[in-house]
Amino acid sequence: MEQWQIWVCGGVGLALAAGLPSCTSLHSAAGTYIETRGPGVVLWAGRTLQLFDDKTFTYSYWSDDVGSGRYGSGTYRLAGNRLRLLFGPVLPAVAVATARPLAARPDTLLEFEVLAHAPTGLAPMRAITYATIAAHDAQGKIVAAVASDTAGRAVLRPLGSTRWLSVQSLGFVTWRQVCPSGSTAYRLVLPTNQGTPYATGTRMSLRLKVTTLMLKQGSARFLLEREAQ
Repeated sequence: MEQWQIWVCGGVGLALAAGLPSCTSLHSAAGTYIETRGPGVVLWAGRTLQLFDDKTFTYSYWSDDVGSGRYGSGTYRLAGNRLRLLFGPVLPAVAVATARPLAARPDTLLEFEVLAHAPTGLAPMRAITYATIAAHDAQGKIVAAVASDTAGRAVLRPLGSTRWLSVQSLGFVTWRQVCPSGSTAYRLVLPTNQGTPYATGTRMSLRLKVTTLMLKQGSARFLLEREAQ
């Protein structure tokens, strides 16, 4: 089990200099906390913790190294200035595909429209450009491939040795499917690849600050600033 400690306190500068945070008791810690290392510092990897009023949370360790992050969600319990996170099960991110048959042709033709999953229901989906759409033989070798255009569209004519198809793009979850027997049009919506979920039952033990989070893991220290409401 991974064990973490987090303090959310005021007077961060003095607290860090002394090695001890000046903590206060909190009735509610709800908010979004994002790692910071001071003004003007660009982070290539960091941590984000969201605490909600219904005592649930989401946590992610994000990185520019696509797919290397960690993420999860669950419930938290707050007692005084102590916060405990308990991670629950996370459903794996999967591509959503719809397919419709095309009119009979002398050769099999596959049409694709590849889109990125919108973060909210209100945001429009965008096309994924240069997604690799590949046909694989029984051993997994690529026997034919094309790339999606600026509208996320592509046409693939699979060879007779094709057994399954894949669609992948950097930063997104890969889609795989057995090759259909006839001409087919696919519309794919790919979610982003957030990395590896924390295992169910993982616990993080924390202490809190008013506007800033100090996360401790062994000798390492990380600061997460609370976003303005």
